[in-house]
Amino acid sequence: MKGAQALLTIPYPLSPIPFLLELMKRPQRYFFIIMTVMVGVYLLLTRLPPLAAMVLLSVLVIFGLVLVVWGRDLLIARRHSKRRQWSQAIARYERFEKKLLATRWSRLTVALYPSIYSLDGVAIARNNIAQNFIGAEDLDQAVKWLRAALQRDPLYPVPYVNLSIIAAMRHDETLAKRDMTKAVQLGFNPTAAARILRRAIAAAAKEAGRG
Repeated sequence: MKGAQALLTIPYPLSPIPFLLELMKRPQRYFFIIMTVMVGVYLLLTRLPPLAAMVLLSVLVIFGLVLVVWGRDLLIARRHSKRRQWSQAIARYERFEKKLLATRWSRLTVALYPSIYSLDGVAIARNNIAQNFIGAEDLDQAVKWLRAALQRDPLYPVPYVNLSIIAAMRHDETLAKRDMTKAVQLGFNPTAAARILRRAIAAAAKEAGRG
């Protein structure tokens, strides 16, 4: 009888999901969460009465439009970046970062930048600013912003990928490999990491040969 009572006192989790999430690396965990939310919304819309589903869908659409207007700096920055307009992209990303820091409901803006590597918009914006500084070949500023991104989110692997690229551009292959290894340890795709590192080292060697 005492043994049975002891078993009853063991704090078994009500669901295995939290335990499984703890076992996952961050990219796997965030992918699971994003997909769960999407499936949940879909199931909710398909199981509600038609009128209630229409109201909910209207609310989601209105929220999406408000979010797009509020986060237009991010969208414009991405467009500038694709066009290699580095300074314009940096200015817009900086405005978006400051806007996120000033708002109390920044968690609701995650739909603007869903990522399996980080859900922190400030860290993502800082990493994107750094990527544009890399494009503009201002590596010192890029490193500064990458360090700021990691200070905000130490488990964000993408800044380490960019630090690895910068190290390769500076012909420091040892540091480049170390930073890329850190990115993989934090959950970055190892195949993609190897390909990016190989290309960065090859591009740096080619540039040195031209010099």
